[in-house]
Amino acid sequence: MRRLTLVIAMLTASDSVAQEACIEPVRPDAGYLADAGYEAGEIRSAYRGYFSDVEDYLNCLNQSSARIRQEATAAAQDYDRVLDQYPSEPEQGGAPERAPRIEMTDGGTLHLDHQAGWLR
Repeated sequence: MRRLTLVIAMLTASDSVAQEACIEPVRPDAGYLADAGYEAGEIRSAYRGYFSDVEDYLNCLNQSSARIRQEATAAAQDYDRVLDQYPSEPEQGGAPERAPRIEMTDGGTLHLDHQAGWLR
């Protein structure tokens, strides 16, 4: 049941992220535009529009990166509190498996062992 709740939460979050998706601009092709009958001014305008779209795209990526870095840092802190509040249960006849802490560097690197047994 907990996994279903987690999946629903992730799907809901992905919908909100999709609304904020950065759309990569399409580079104009001068040869194609000329063959299609565009005039010189229209071709230059297409390139100026492209460069404006590239700037918007890069700004969007920077904003998205900053936002997700903040969210991941907050989630890592939440996870550390969860580990403190809900320690791992002992394995069959052994000591509890120690779940690793999550570390998030300022450079945006998230240190997480995705193959760890506790994630399954």
